[in-house]
Amino acid sequence: MLGKLLKQDFRATARIMLPLYVAVPVLGLFTNLITHLCENQDGFLINAISMLVSFVFSLSLIAAVVTTIVLMVLRFYRNLMTDEGYLMFTLPVSTTELIFSKLIVSVVWFLGTFAVDALGMLLSGMLGGYEDFVRFRFAFTFNVPYNIPITQAQAGWLAAGVVVLVILCGLALCLMTYAAMAIGQSFKKNKGLMSVVFFFVLWIGTRIVLTLIFGAFYGPATSAVNTMTVLQALWTVLGCACVGALAFCVGFFFLTHGMLRKHLNLQ
Repeated sequence: MLGKLLKQDFRATARIMLPLYVAVPVLGLFTNLITHLCENQDGFLINAISMLVSFVFSLSLIAAVVTTIVLMVLRFYRNLMTDEGYLMFTLPVSTTELIFSKLIVSVVWFLGTFAVDALGMLLSGMLGGYEDFVRFRFAFTFNVPYNIPITQAQAGWLAAGVVVLVILCGLALCLMTYAAMAIGQSFKKNKGLMSVVFFFVLWIGTRIVLTLIFGAFYGPATSAVNTMTVLQALWTVLGCACVGALAFCVGFFFLTHGMLRKHLNLQ
């Protein structure tokens, strides 16, 4: 049944996301073309056109991210928190499947948006050449403080670790938003306002927890890191960050699951 839910959610969101994914690379190519045509030209009008095209392309990059976030939030809200929720919660599916369907679709579109924005920037010439963007030349050619060079393979593995961390952080943010909406929806009045309030409550709460953890382990962690090579220290920090993000994901998931299953107040 999860597959059917995913198919429905992807169909509902693809109508907006796919045209956006086409527009950003096309605007990137157009920006690159206009920039090259105007680079050896003088005059206020020529420079104004070049700046305007670059500005529009930059707005498209931001609009792609904002549209993805807004669409994913609205999809969860409209599908589960409004009148549609009566139908969704009567289907022969579990609350877990409903949450995972929205979560998987959100993560796929978020990753797609970042990939499309990166492609658009690459095509526009903002990121330089292929090696600079894909091979992380800056990472595996410099000497780190311990004079240990980072090889291309090591840089690749570190980049993969960073991608995993970004995905986990994205999942945590999605689940935190879902939890805030589920809590806000449990109130009889001002549900939208309470959702926003609890989003900031959860956001501030996570910052406080992270600050307390960082303060508690700063001394021992600093001593341990000083005995490691830079690469070992990087992997240690990255691993701890991934574990922390995963812990927040689990916590927000169970909070969302509990609110949707026992305290949801649809009207």
